[in-house]
Order: sequence, then C-alpha cells, then structure tokens
Amino acid sequence: MRGLRLPENALVYSPTHHGLPGRKNQIITVHDLICLRFPSQHRPQYLFFKYGLPRLLRNCKAVFTVSETTRNDVAETYGFPRDRIFVVPNGVDRTEFGPAPSSEANATPYLLMVGARYSHKNVDEVLRMAHLWSDTYVLKVTSCSGEYRAALEREVQARGLSSKVQFLDYLSWAELKALYQNCAALVYPSKWEGFGIPPLEALACGVPVIASDIPVHREVLGEAASFVGLGDEKSWALAFSELASGLKDSPARKEAAERVLTGFTWDNSAEILKRALLAVEPKLEQALTA
Repeated sequence: MRGLRLPENALVYSPTHHGLPGRKNQIITVHDLICLRFPSQHRPQYLFFKYGLPRLLRNCKAVFTVSETTRNDVAETYGFPRDRIFVVPNGVDRTEFGPAPSSEANATPYLLMVGARYSHKNVDEVLRMAHLWSDTYVLKVTSCSGEYRAALEREVQARGLSSKVQFLDYLSWAELKALYQNCAALVYPSKWEGFGIPPLEALACGVPVIASDIPVHREVLGEAASFVGLGDEKSWALAFSELASGLKDSPARKEAAERVLTGFTWDNSAEILKRALLAVEPKLEQALTA
C-alpha cells in the first residue's frame, strides 16, 4: 500500500473527525459529541473522542462543524478556540423530498421515527407515552437494530403494544420518502443531536414534526416544530393535541417551515463551506472561484 505524500504546506480538509496525526495545516469536521454523552453506544468511537481527538485537535488549524450547538460543545469540551470553529450546516434537497402527489388520508394514521438505532434516539420514551397516541396512531420505527431494538421489542410486548408498533429495516430512498409523505407526524425526541436531518426531510415533505426541546432542535427548527420536554408528559400531551387540531395547516406553521427549509439547503451549505475555507486559507480564493 502506498503512503500518502503531500506538500509540507498543503492544507488538508477532512469532512469527518479523522485527520492526519502530527500534521499542523489541517481542518477536521466534528458533527457531534454524542459518543461522549452516551459512551456505551459505540465504545471505540468514545475512546477516540476521549483520548485521540484532543491530540488531533492540537494539530488542527480549524474545526468545521454543523451547528452552533456543536460549536459550543467542541469549544467547551476540548478548549479549542471558538474563533477557529466554523459552522457549516447540513441541508435538505427539496427536489428529492417533497409533499405526496395526492392528499388521500391513510387508512391507519401513523407516527414515524427515523434512524432510531441507538438509545439516545429515545424510542423508549415514545413507548412510555403510548397512552397519549395509541388510540389514534400506529408507530413506525425505521433503521432500528441490534441490542436497542431487542430491548424495545421486549418493552413493546410488556406494554401490550405489539399491534401498535412496527419496526422497519433499512429502506430505499423511495420507501423512506413515501413514509415521510404519508405519516401523521415525524417524532424526533432525541436526547442529544449535533444537527438532525430527518426533521428537515419531514418538513420538506409537508408533515408536522414533534421534536425534543434540546438546544440544536431550537436552533435548527425554530418555530416549525412542536417541542416536547424530555420526560415531560404534559408537553407530550400538548404536542399530540396540536397535531389533532391540525396545527400543521396553520399559516404561521407553514411560514416557519418555509423559513427553515429556505435557510438549510445544500447550496447554502456549499457557499458557507467555501467562505469557511477562505477564512482559514485565503490563498484558496483562486481555486475556489475558478
């Protein structure tokens, strides 16, 4: 295997948290610090973020991240200078995700949870709140696997919810989009996130979002979602009451969703990335504007 040889002064940019040991002129991307909050979920990643990443950061010229929330996390956790952390947000492709072609009601209304592979996605809290939704909806949980799914399946059985909860394996884009388009709402009660793309995809499909009241969801979703406090049954009851009342069709909620979707596009992300790269290395201007 050939080694990678770079000019000594070349700027190296990584879209992940992996970098080149000992190299000074580099940028890495830290999407979130979830593994530090939930170390048992992915032990090797926890060990890297705990012991390897601090050493790597000492050799980084800058860090890119996806939200102000993670920017604050990186600065506070590692003491990395805040003025060298640049936010380059994620986005949603509205040519890929959009409302369903028809508005026919589903025979069985359902709530959707997406990407619920790890415990911080908090499916178990949704199950604990089943008395607030199970008379009206089925819950569909996608991309849930491993030990967490096994634990959830046991809880579903113990709570007598076998007819009300469906676990779905990994889906094609077309299948996922159809689930978004036809759900009553996306439920996204994560205990922590670095950004959270599924709520944007749901908003692009024209469906309501119920999200946990955590910093990054407030940052990204603004007034476009119904927020629930973790463990707060009253806030869950209010969210489902808003859903039943048709709040998604209110002009204010539609305008809020449009503001969010207009702000978080991949074109905007590309432009912000370009500005961030130029802020770190102005000599790139000719290459980036060519």
